[in-house]
Amino acid sequence: MENIWKIKAQAPEEFFIQNKDYPRPILQLLWNRGLKDKEAIEEFLQPSLADLFSPNLMLNMEQGAKRIVQGIKNNERMAIFGDYDTDGICSSAILAKFFQRIGFENFDVFIPNRFKGGYGLTIEKVKEINQDGVNLIITVDCGITDAEEVKLAKSLGMEVLIFDHHLPPAILPDTLIVDVHQPGDSYPFKYLVATAVAYKLVQTLAQEVNFPFKESLAKEFLDFIAIATIADVAPLLEENRILVKFGLEQLKRTSNIGLKALLDVAGIGDQKNYTSYHIGFVIAPRLNAVGRVEHTTPAGRIEDTDYSFELLMTENDNEAQVWAKKIDAFNKDRQRQVEEIYNSVSESIRQQGGPEKVIFFGDPKWSKGIVGVVAGKLKDKWHRPAFIYSQTEEGTSLGSARSVAGFNLVEVMAKASQFFVECGGHSEAAGFTIKKESLEECHQFLEEQGELLLKDEGLVPVVEIESILEPEDITDKFWDTFRQFEPFGKSNPDPVFLMSDVRIDKMRPVGKNGNHLKMAIVKNGRSFNVISFNSVEKLSHLSEGMRVDLVFILRENEWQGRTYLDFELVDIKEIR
Repeated sequence: MENIWKIKAQAPEEFFIQNKDYPRPILQLLWNRGLKDKEAIEEFLQPSLADLFSPNLMLNMEQGAKRIVQGIKNNERMAIFGDYDTDGICSSAILAKFFQRIGFENFDVFIPNRFKGGYGLTIEKVKEINQDGVNLIITVDCGITDAEEVKLAKSLGMEVLIFDHHLPPAILPDTLIVDVHQPGDSYPFKYLVATAVAYKLVQTLAQEVNFPFKESLAKEFLDFIAIATIADVAPLLEENRILVKFGLEQLKRTSNIGLKALLDVAGIGDQKNYTSYHIGFVIAPRLNAVGRVEHTTPAGRIEDTDYSFELLMTENDNEAQVWAKKIDAFNKDRQRQVEEIYNSVSESIRQQGGPEKVIFFGDPKWSKGIVGVVAGKLKDKWHRPAFIYSQTEEGTSLGSARSVAGFNLVEVMAKASQFFVECGGHSEAAGFTIKKESLEECHQFLEEQGELLLKDEGLVPVVEIESILEPEDITDKFWDTFRQFEPFGKSNPDPVFLMSDVRIDKMRPVGKNGNHLKMAIVKNGRSFNVISFNSVEKLSHLSEGMRVDLVFILRENEWQGRTYLDFELVDIKEIR
């Protein structure tokens, strides 16, 4: 069944006339994003660091910073407690690096292990931190749901400060909290990731201790924020757009030795410019891989070292190379595991004659750090909800779910709460723990919900096309303005264009395994390169000379010092 193509409604002609300094396709993109007056357009195309909000607008930020400064002056023992994903690692590293910069050394950093205790400030971790002689625990990217753990910490004589960005529960931990979602917080922008919150904290701390390099510090950590914001799939609007825009600029000249090493190992160290694509598909997956892949010591024990954090913290070139290579190896292992599980599920789906309304598979051997990635790939492939799980030592199954419009995971899982030991997340992404004996019954219930909520026509992907693009539209002026739309990501997606009735001039398989397809297409006397990834078999019906309609996104690629404009294929239909 072919995908459904849906072209967005054209902007009013009056809008094109009023803003005739911009090319028409550019104006259509601006209209689609709700940018309809000159001021809004200029703010979007020309963001400024001067437009960032003051950290002191966050509830408790100033008070929290003063408490940390008091601890620094009294040389209190502190613990930075983060998370094992990219956002948690980057936010922990920002705070740790600031402490080092001001000469404060009486602290330690705790990054939890997904395979030993899991996410958040657990009871066991509180006890471990207490044995380290800690007076003050500072959580970043976690803590907002850890009321019992905070209570224990206080009973052991420790104070806890929480710097988080997640939605708070009904009952908050009884301690000082900085989280823009908590009641009473009037911070104007609610979608900062934890790394940006840590950055705001560092800005406030620098002011409190009168750090002499506040200006350079304001830019130094922007690359961390860009990486974390894109990795956490936060909306790239307003303040996030500013932070990521300048963070990508900072990445070109990063002073972080570990990041430089990782860029080199990943093969993108010589890029003239970095985009959201480089972070989302090259950098972040590698940093995340360490927390997703279980690694053990020679004695067979689960290893505690978080190589991604060590990479960002090191000041030694040789160490940076070692950590970067280890991380790259973990990422390859992650890719291998994802591919094996994905292929296994795909084969099972093939054997049963196609997917059910809800994809539901598990295996005790599958890694719980991988199942979420697999669920996402299956959801994208079949355009329906996917629940993929592994098994814990306690006999329960732990998994991740990814969903599509019309099947709200939070609502559906709430109806199925009797099957879950624990579940939670968002409408399109969630995690769950389920008793082994409830698996089959839960599967049946979810399938019934799928039959109820998902109609067959709703399982056909809709390709949202932003604008029609003709060859003559692609001018230097168009391209210069189009670049200003970066960074692309959530809430500012890569624009999808349609070019109708083009002729395939040449085509050939490319890539190490020959599984990508490269085409040259011609229309109105102009030729363009088209690249389609992992599609040689799928597009085997195409041939040179064929006339087609193309749906694509624009990519600027660098190769051997030269810059090329490519069309990255989204969909294609033969004209009959």
